[in-house]
Amino acid sequence: MTTPVDASPGAPPAAVPPTAALAGLTAGLRFEDLPAEVVAKASALVLDFLGASVGGSGTPEAGVIAELVRSRGSAPQATVLGRDWRTSVVDAAYATGAAADIFEHQDGYRFGGFHPSHTLPALFAVAEQQQAGLADLLTATVAAYEVANRIGRAAHPQATQAGWFPTAAAFGAAAGCAKLLGLDATGIADAVGATAFFAPAVLIESIFAGPSAKPAFAGQLARAGVEGALHAAAGLTGWREVVEHPRGLVAALTGGEVDNVALIDEWTILDVHQKRFAGCRHTHGAGQAALELAIEHDLDPTRVREVDVETYDIAMLLVDRGVGPDPTTVACTLSLPYVVGAALVDREVSGAQYAADRINDPAVLSLADRVRMRRADDLEARYPEFTATRVTLTLDDGTTHTRQVDVPAGDSRAPLTREQLVAKFDAYVVPRLGRPVAAQVAGTVLEPRPGSRVTDLVRLLSTPS
Repeated sequence: MTTPVDASPGAPPAAVPPTAALAGLTAGLRFEDLPAEVVAKASALVLDFLGASVGGSGTPEAGVIAELVRSRGSAPQATVLGRDWRTSVVDAAYATGAAADIFEHQDGYRFGGFHPSHTLPALFAVAEQQQAGLADLLTATVAAYEVANRIGRAAHPQATQAGWFPTAAAFGAAAGCAKLLGLDATGIADAVGATAFFAPAVLIESIFAGPSAKPAFAGQLARAGVEGALHAAAGLTGWREVVEHPRGLVAALTGGEVDNVALIDEWTILDVHQKRFAGCRHTHGAGQAALELAIEHDLDPTRVREVDVETYDIAMLLVDRGVGPDPTTVACTLSLPYVVGAALVDREVSGAQYAADRINDPAVLSLADRVRMRRADDLEARYPEFTATRVTLTLDDGTTHTRQVDVPAGDSRAPLTREQLVAKFDAYVVPRLGRPVAAQVAGTVLEPRPGSRVTDLVRLLSTPS
């Protein structure tokens, strides 16, 4: 039997190996014991995810994936968020997960280099199937984030540098789903271990090359977590050393020794950032600096002749990319030059900046072509504590303007206000489902009441406009 650990995120006994410790932590979590700030953060993260899901579901890419899923005619167990039909629980997690990823407007964990909200499509699908309460979903959310963040943290940044995208979210999703299915610590360890047989091996370059199939990886992570939990619930065992084994997940991703990833004395969920701007996190410092300079100096974007961006190694590796003559939404979200061009022209970077008319705007593309990136030693030395980026704009008369952003808006140290969070959610949901629905969902999620059910939320979010 797996030894359970204390329900707090404090360090478990050293004798308990990481996979078992993470399972024990998950099993011990109870909604009534969670600190108020943790519940509030989980609620905000869920609302953020729901907005991204509904917004992304309206894109052509999400439409293709959804129709592929729908054509399979699976048993109607759970809803694809933003649509008015149901499919199998694993397919619902997959299609919702892909849609939520498209605009790159989801949350992130800077110490893990991944998106812990990739766990949430799995949790919503299983919670709906189980007719779970909102409190149960929020508890599972905390569990999923704590497990995923600890695994992701142990693998970062070595996994990215070695060419892998951290798949920690799949294992966090398995833990959260197993919690919703009522499994004990042993069952949760089996769910996490079984996920090793379903989680995709995601090549980082395949993501940042920008193909339109890219959002499928996020859906696959969610699907893998559901599969792992369902197989454990059905009585199959998983690899209970998947995290810590010398040839296990962390070692395979990093090529190095495995730390005891469960020994983190903090609620890691509190350090998850919520993006102010749509696009890869590594574009945000540059996008924000460009936007602030444009507003502060009331710049005419046609006067900008050169854009010099200084940044850190990971940003150089991932987002120093042009978008080509026939840009796609996915490619643009992963291109720092495009994000800077959009910020200078539109003075905003949200899902609207990735619509067909914007990604083909000659003014935006012309500015993107003028962006030059280079590594700065002082900024590299501060990563990952800071994703600092410095932007210098040179105008047609030789005038220069420089701005450095150390902590982009939305970081846990510069968090979005409630008003900003709701406005971001509304921007995606109101056009699709109407303001009354958006207000009801936001109020329910941000102020959870006893008796609130996940099925009620899902029903609102699947109502056609």
